[in-house]
Amino acid sequence: MRSSLVSLMNPSTSRLVMARPPTTTTVQFRRKLTDADRTILLCAGKGNISNGFKNVLDCYAILWELGYRPKADLRDFLGVDKDSQ
Repeated sequence: MRSSLVSLMNPSTSRLVMARPPTTTTVQFRRKLTDADRTILLCAGKGNISNGFKNVLDCYAILWELGYRPKADLRDFLGVDKDSQ
């Protein structure tokens, strides 16, 4: 699971396969979850995937407010030493 978390934190190592191109007007989407994705959402939602998804969005909103942008390395932004993991 640790490598899955790392790939989530490093977009260059993750590749999402989309069924149809996303648009800014999308209100629903469906995606097949990997076991690692499901575990992360379940943990984030205390056993509820929908709540976990909402909590992950809330976390991202906070990171955005603090100045994080997708092209930035999240570990560098958070000041986490990559070698200490």
